[in-house]
Amino acid sequence: MHPLDNRLSRRGFLTGLAAAGAAGTLAACGYQEDPSSAPAGATWNFTDDRGRALSGPRPVRIVAEVAAAAALWDFGVRPIGIFGPSKMPDGKPDPQVGSVDLNAVTSLGNVFGEFNYDKFISLKPDLLVSVIYQNNDLWYVPQQQAGQIDKAAPSVGIRTEKVSTPDAIVKFEALAKQLGADLDAPAVKQAKADYEKIDAEFKKTAKETSKVKVLVVAAQQDALYVTNPPALSAAKYLQDQGVHLVVPEKTDSPGYFQQLSWENAGHYPADLIMYDNRTGSLGPAELAKNPTWSQLPAVKAGKLLAYNSETPFSYQKFGALLQDVTNALKKFPA
Repeated sequence: MHPLDNRLSRRGFLTGLAAAGAAGTLAACGYQEDPSSAPAGATWNFTDDRGRALSGPRPVRIVAEVAAAAALWDFGVRPIGIFGPSKMPDGKPDPQVGSVDLNAVTSLGNVFGEFNYDKFISLKPDLLVSVIYQNNDLWYVPQQQAGQIDKAAPSVGIRTEKVSTPDAIVKFEALAKQLGADLDAPAVKQAKADYEKIDAEFKKTAKETSKVKVLVVAAQQDALYVTNPPALSAAKYLQDQGVHLVVPEKTDSPGYFQQLSWENAGHYPADLIMYDNRTGSLGPAELAKNPTWSQLPAVKAGKLLAYNSETPFSYQKFGALLQDVTNALKKFPA
């Protein structure tokens, strides 16, 4: 998800922003069964957030970083390859991979710094798509491979740092359209309509429960990481709409989290704790063994909400998160 310092970069959500460069991604058109064929003469035109202008025959064979793949998938674009965390240690899909059918794509790597270049080339990619956090580095593209990957296929980078999730969704919607997605398809239109309904309910609830203090964290064995809301897409949107998210007094470079020792885990009082549920973060069973965690007032009161800190940039997945947050907030008096 979000760039942390290199020391944290090997830990899933607390993965560092060492990814870089451009890379080739395979993309298929909206709701096509066969990702190897596009309408004859189909073209595209898109300028990414690095200022790269791309045009010509529409890319069909797309490889995408998992966050980008999850976003495109819900708009009907079917990448043939992915890279980044897609499976949990127990083999289950990582939440950040969204609706992507892992049996229908080739994984180039499941952990930070892992990108199988030979597999990438074998897929004969037309395009690579990834999100961007800092500089113009493509997330999960290893810096040492960025140059050769960039030469192998054109790439698109979508900046998500300090961009609220709905704004990022609009970016992927525009990209998906250029890649051939049918934005008027019933499934796409219904997803957007459902999202707008949920969003309206969420905004109303957020204002009514603005006194409820919400702490957003990622828990590790050695420390608790407190999210800095303005820097991260989903948290930024919650805060912008009136949810009272705890803002850390200081953050570690580059400004995404504050690291607290477990002895200081209770430093910020909170009525509700949202905890990261992706690969690399401690889950409920592991956290239950931590006596410090167990003594936090919100934990003792059962006021906990698992959430994907890299919630896919799609109406379906972000709508589901907003519904979860709405339901959690409604349990508090207005």
